[in-house]
Amino acid sequence: MIDVLIMGSSRPQLLEHTIDSFKKYVGDLSNRKLKYMLHEDFVFYGQSTMSLGIADTKGFDVIVKHEPKIGLGRAMDYMFKNHIKSKYFVYLQDDWEFERPIELDRIIWTMEQYPQINLVFFSHYKNVRPEVNSKEYDFNGLKLCSYNGWSFNCGVWRRSIIDKKWGVREVRPEGYFTNQFGTHEQRQDPQYCYDNIGAYYYGGMGEPRYTRHLGSTWRMADWRLENGKPSGKRHWELIDFSEHRAPWLGDLKKRPLNKDIQLEGEWKEKIKEYPKHIQEIYK
Repeated sequence: MIDVLIMGSSRPQLLEHTIDSFKKYVGDLSNRKLKYMLHEDFVFYGQSTMSLGIADTKGFDVIVKHEPKIGLGRAMDYMFKNHIKSKYFVYLQDDWEFERPIELDRIIWTMEQYPQINLVFFSHYKNVRPEVNSKEYDFNGLKLCSYNGWSFNCGVWRRSIIDKKWGVREVRPEGYFTNQFGTHEQRQDPQYCYDNIGAYYYGGMGEPRYTRHLGSTWRMADWRLENGKPSGKRHWELIDFSEHRAPWLGDLKKRPLNKDIQLEGEWKEKIKEYPKHIQEIYK
């Protein structure tokens, strides 16, 4: 059994693409039994309610909500301590789209053989950015490129390293967790990263991306919200990074933005389409 955890925050239309593309390019290609979980942080009530309905209709095994929201770090902490049980688990957020096949079974088999591999993640950039001093490794035929931190991009995590290193921080938890593995200066050394972090991009050096980040400017953290709305200069923008996409793939399709759905009143009608036990929660 492999746990698949999706962290959500009021992005139902993007969540649907995340689920469907993951199943197409990862989950349905695996011979392992996968246990699907959603944690939904209620940033916007109506949109998060829709996300719960989507997960339910797609047959998720575990659906957890926090209302009011508790932030990404605390939400991850809650799921790690209460629901993640498998030795390896898949970590996702609700705003990613998978573009091409990933061999989950092979990744997990390789992590079993090589205990120095703690994280294999799927970047939305080409492998690999030079600023992280990456080095390519061949683990029994599986090519991986080293990374100098712990990425919250979609990926496969080793549970035991979380038990040893995990610490909760509400603001920017990714950087906080990375710093548990060493200082910035230490993490510039690829050998240090190999010995102490074990985080890798999936694929060989220069290989095109496997995922597309659909909602790159919207996070659960409070520092991304101003007056209850996403902050920053690029509101609602879907960042494409087309130069990182595999050249043999077809043209990109436009994906919906949450600005396209105004749910202040509309969600009350939408919720009627959901199963009765979901409707009961919100009467």
